[in-house]
Amino acid sequence: MAFQSKIADLNRLHEIIRVFTIAGFGDIFKQMGLEAAAERTGKILGWKHADEMAHLERPQRVRRTFEILGPTFVKLGQILATRPDLFGPEWIAEFEKLQSQAPPLDFEELRPQIEEDLGAPLEEIFEEVETTPLAAASVAQVHRATLKDGTKVVLKIQRPGIRPNIEADMRLLAYLASLAEKSVPQLAAYHPQKVVQQFVKALQNELDFMTEGHNAEHVAANFEDNDQIVIPKIYWEWTRQRINVQGFVDGIPGVNVQAIDAAGMDRKRIAQTGASAVLKMIMMDGLFHADPHPGNFFILPGERIAFIDFGMIGRVSEVRRQQIMKLLQALLQNDAEGLCTILLEWSDRGGDDPGELSGAVEDFLSKYAGKSMGLMDLSAMVGDLLSLVRDNKLTMPPDQAMLLKVFVSLDGAFKKLDPGFDIMVAIQPTLHEAVIDQLSPRALGNAGLNFSQNMWSYSLTCPRRYAAESIRLKAVT
Repeated sequence: MAFQSKIADLNRLHEIIRVFTIAGFGDIFKQMGLEAAAERTGKILGWKHADEMAHLERPQRVRRTFEILGPTFVKLGQILATRPDLFGPEWIAEFEKLQSQAPPLDFEELRPQIEEDLGAPLEEIFEEVETTPLAAASVAQVHRATLKDGTKVVLKIQRPGIRPNIEADMRLLAYLASLAEKSVPQLAAYHPQKVVQQFVKALQNELDFMTEGHNAEHVAANFEDNDQIVIPKIYWEWTRQRINVQGFVDGIPGVNVQAIDAAGMDRKRIAQTGASAVLKMIMMDGLFHADPHPGNFFILPGERIAFIDFGMIGRVSEVRRQQIMKLLQALLQNDAEGLCTILLEWSDRGGDDPGELSGAVEDFLSKYAGKSMGLMDLSAMVGDLLSLVRDNKLTMPPDQAMLLKVFVSLDGAFKKLDPGFDIMVAIQPTLHEAVIDQLSPRALGNAGLNFSQNMWSYSLTCPRRYAAESIRLKAVT
């Protein structure tokens, strides 16, 4: 079996090299010492897709290459879309086009695996299972069903046999990333091994549907006192590694603005509610939905919002939250030295100013100096900051890069609902609450005097009404 696995991996490696070579990246494989393999696979397997690739720009060719190579590479592209510190806007735009849509499998092909996992015939568990899928993706397929007690649920079912193929691809990607980092100078700056490590960890979590269930429950617990936010219930009795059974959400997709209007709902209120929820996840809870696009939330009566699909989540440690506060403090106080320090810390180059960074930071800050938070264009500001990072050959921790991407996605998603939505205004109450939380006796005891002084300094930069409240609460505590 081990020998067969090695042969299968070798064949898959040849296929990967072939497709990338067709896309115009043969020189990279030559530098990696894989020229012979590239030539051999080209002669043996032919050059399908060559004409199609010839007319595409480089970012488009990479995106198309990922689509051709299948689920693992589609997921890789989706992870790369969360790294705007490494890739420019034209690349991110192409990676964001990668969707996991796939031709649906006949339900009878799924039935044996489902019954194996559940340990019983479907008819003993469900009153009804709709054989036509709600959605079909490269990793899973989703079907509506009804439990014996009449409860409406959805079944997220992993495609049979997909795990060994994905695990083989992950092994090969780790191998290629190691070769690339050692052999290809222009790729080393992208830290391919770290990117692949991030990807492997994320994909392993996505392949375990129980992890997704735990993520959803943790988020639900954080909103148990907020009746405006709905997280579908996980039915653990029937949830396994390859199947997730959760409550069915009967709402209007966030992308369907016309239906929201027809229902007489207040889109401005919905945008504010959704933004506040995601910001709370990030700034207060440290566990957030990492892909808050309109397809992943539904609008329910009363302008409530239901979030679905917690396969990709982000975590913000206490250290990272402190760094976010420091970043905002540096931006609001026009503190070039402070911003340089943070960027260098993120790149694991503390104190190592590459020379031009200070000047670039000062130019960046001068563009936004004197503007109130409410007048700042977040997307433009984050875009300029990320350009600064890339131009100076810096990097960011994956979780911070993902976080900035979420802020921009959030801004875009809710502007579709409310064109007047301004995340820099929406963020202020949550930031204020985070500041007050950090100034509590508990936080001061845990974090120490130095951090409390930083937080106090930050609170003075908030709008007057929030700063005044901070002073009052600090006096009380």
